Amino acid sequence: RVELGTTVIIVSYDHPLETARTTAVVHQLCGGRFILGVGVGWAKQEFEAIGVPFEKRGAMTNDYLQAIKACWTQDIASYEGRFVTFRNVHTAPKPVRQPGPPIWVGGSSEAALRRAVRFGEAWHPIRSRVDWLRDSGLPKLQEISKSEGRPVPSLCPRIILNLTDGPAPEDKRVAGQGSLEQVLGDLRALEAMGATYVALVTFTGAL
Repeated sequence: RVELGTTVIIVSYDHPLETARTTAVVHQLCGGRFILGVGVGWAKQEFEAIGVPFEKRGAMTNDYLQAIKACWTQDIASYEGRFVTFRNVHTAPKPVRQPGPPIWVGGSSEAALRRAVRFGEAWHPIRSRVDWLRDSGLPKLQEISKSEGRPVPSLCPRIILNLTDGPAPEDKRVAGQGSLEQVLGDLRALEAMGATYVALVTFTGAL
């Protein structure tokens, strides 16, 4: 029952053919228990170092995700997009499950929510306040899903576990931060919102 996932890879750092094949191999090795967590990235200096245009990272991510899905679902894959094109590529092995591993889409912007609706099985935000998720994030996700005519992705947040000896100020803390009682309250609130998974990050250094 143990599952393996990425939380998250920066999709535009690697060619989608490479990402599709690597993730399909991992999916095979773990018996279909792999989850692909994706994001657009934020470290501008990294994009500059590898020669990827930072200002186009969102559009590239959308294009690459479509290409990855084409590779997962076709024995001989072809795809033509804005940033990547390939024809008649043998893409074995295929993922264990079709149409491929579940995709969790990170980010909290409107563009990220739209990406989660279009390409993901789950929305995977990080560093969010519980009240923001309840009052703003999830309603916006539902609104976008309705406008796109697509199912609402599952809520699968990632929270950085940062326990403190005493309660943290409620108006300043994010989910996972504060006393044990506060964090347990966060988990109960997330469960009430329908969260199917909560990824706990126990490393509190630079992320």
